[in-house]
Amino acid sequence: MKFKVWLFTPLFLILVACDLLIKLDKTPPVCIISSPSDSALVSGIVKIQAEAFDSVGVAAIEFYVDGSLIALDSNSQATAEWDTRQLSENSWHQIFCIATDLANNKGYSDTVRVQIFKSAQRNVFHGQIILQDHYYWWVNFDGATGETVLGDARATSGGTISRFSLLDQSNFDKYRSGKSYIPLFEKENSAELTLNYQLNTAGKFYLVFLNTTGKTQTYWARFVIQQ
Repeated sequence: MKFKVWLFTPLFLILVACDLLIKLDKTPPVCIISSPSDSALVSGIVKIQAEAFDSVGVAAIEFYVDGSLIALDSNSQATAEWDTRQLSENSWHQIFCIATDLANNKGYSDTVRVQIFKSAQRNVFHGQIILQDHYYWWVNFDGATGETVLGDARATSGGTISRFSLLDQSNFDKYRSGKSYIPLFEKENSAELTLNYQLNTAGKFYLVFLNTTGKTQTYWARFVIQQ
């Protein structure tokens, strides 16, 4: 019996220490809306992205639009979808998030103001991308024949976009599996780029950023679809 008590004592002490650390934590988490950016034009189904940081751990992120809760996510990197299709053209709306840590401390993000834009243009992505070395990131969208994908992207602080690609579904699948692929558009080793590409088929498409610079890179990008 003594041997069993000695065996489980370290684990017990660790659990007690963790519980004490949580109880003593009085510092609220940091919560950030990473997309959309402030003053962005949005339409349709808007994807809201948020991140939270805390020394002990994040329990949940709540998403609010105009003061009303629209979604709850238990991940420290969270997303929510906001349907703007019934909102008035040119109206302004406020987005913020609240992160709760394991000690029930709450951290509030800055408020992001966005404007509804329902003309013949819809948003694909507008915001910041932080990409570690030898990682890639993508955003997908549905496009129709004859629509044009417009946008631009740049690397901050003298950085470089190792490769940017516009891919259809089949070539994106090849890209992810490491096979040879044929991009609809591609540009390598650029500090900034501009995209203006008309789709000749309908389907799902992907904008892909790749970083192989040897260090973490930060990009700012905005892409829309023009009907």
